[in-house]
Amino acid sequence: MKNKLKKYGKIGILLGIKESYLFLRNVLGLKTHPFKTLRGMQREKDRSQQVLVLGLPVYVLVGGVLMVWLGRRWLGTSVEWGIEAKILGLIVLMITGMIGGYLGYWVVRVWGVRYE
Repeated sequence: MKNKLKKYGKIGILLGIKESYLFLRNVLGLKTHPFKTLRGMQREKDRSQQVLVLGLPVYVLVGGVLMVWLGRRWLGTSVEWGIEAKILGLIVLMITGMIGGYLGYWVVRVWGVRYE
């Protein structure tokens, strides 16, 4: 039993390193050559990377809201959101929308191209 846990632990760590590397490569590739990156992901049919990269706006939204909430708890403010928290929430929503729009634009462009 102990050997199996150790074996699965090693496999899990190696898989995590591989997926993290591919995720960072794809996110950086979206900045420099988004069409090529998304087309490569579509050709490889790597669903885990597609979910990770296309879920980027959700990660930014959840992380931003979590940071605003933690900041409010850390400062000990009331339950009601003040103007600063509302502005930060709006900024998080705008950044999420921009990232989502950027990804959506390039996904539509990739889907519009016919493959050989």
